[in-house]
Amino acid sequence: MEIEIREYRPEDEQEWMRVHAIVLSISHSWNYSIQERPMYEGHQSTKLVAVSDGKIVGLLDTKFENTVGEFCFNKDSLGGYVLEFGRLPEYTQSGLGPLLMQAAADDAAKKGFRRLEYWSQDRKAQRFYGRIGLKEIGRHYRFRFRPPKEITDIMMKDYVGIEYLYGACMPEEWPLVKQKFDIINDHPLEPHLCIGYEVRF
Repeated sequence: MEIEIREYRPEDEQEWMRVHAIVLSISHSWNYSIQERPMYEGHQSTKLVAVSDGKIVGLLDTKFENTVGEFCFNKDSLGGYVLEFGRLPEYTQSGLGPLLMQAAADDAAKKGFRRLEYWSQDRKAQRFYGRIGLKEIGRHYRFRFRPPKEITDIMMKDYVGIEYLYGACMPEEWPLVKQKFDIINDHPLEPHLCIGYEVRF
């Protein structure tokens, strides 16, 4: 199986969106679906696709910081945050993931960056990052919860109803958060542990 890693082209958009939607449907990597391909205006970016038999089978996007700590966890230098990363399920065990990651690191280095952050709340992705030896840099829980009555009452004065709130907390705070708030546990809104990893080069 021959896989080519290349830069994304405007004519790839429809196929890129199809692959993104398939990856979204089989993972917990994202919190939302998208209907337009992100372009990252105002920031440098890396937009890569993996191609096999003339078809896009994987993707990886990185958005780079303009100022230290803008959206990366580590704040010792400017970094790149990998926002989109996935492959079609039939390309498991194809080596596609490491190929995309190496190409992303090479492109980041050309742009003058020396590190990338990968964050995921998907357990399969977390096992993959651990298996290939990425350094863990942090973790937190992401969750949705029903708003307390005092918040609903305040918002209803301005005619705004709240279905749920979206929050995050450190793992050591999670037991207390679960005791204090009405956490939503039903799919697809159930809580997830999000783990961050870093690559330096």
